[in-house]
Amino acid sequence: MLRFLTTADFAPPLAQLANFPVSDLGNVTATAILGWYAWHTASRTIPSLVKEFRDEMAAARAENRADREAFRGELAEERHCRHADIVAVLGALKELTDRIAQTNEKTD
Repeated sequence: MLRFLTTADFAPPLAQLANFPVSDLGNVTATAILGWYAWHTASRTIPSLVKEFRDEMAAARAENRADREAFRGELAEERHCRHADIVAVLGALKELTDRIAQTNEKTD
């Protein structure tokens, strides 16, 4: 014969659940999850972020180093050209002063 379940059938299991420390289990579970999250963050996430950051910065430093060296080379070349121009101007001034001195000697 088919029998329907009544609330009396559930009374003993419900009485056992009333004494079950659900709130304590919830605190332990939350603490365990937070502990796992702290461990995962400290041992996995942060080191991988630091490694990626260092790799990116190393690449950026290498790229900037090449640009910086090229810029220094251009500056050195410009200084060399300016020096050559200054030497040429000084040579022309010396030649001009020599001619002026010769002209003054002839007129005296």
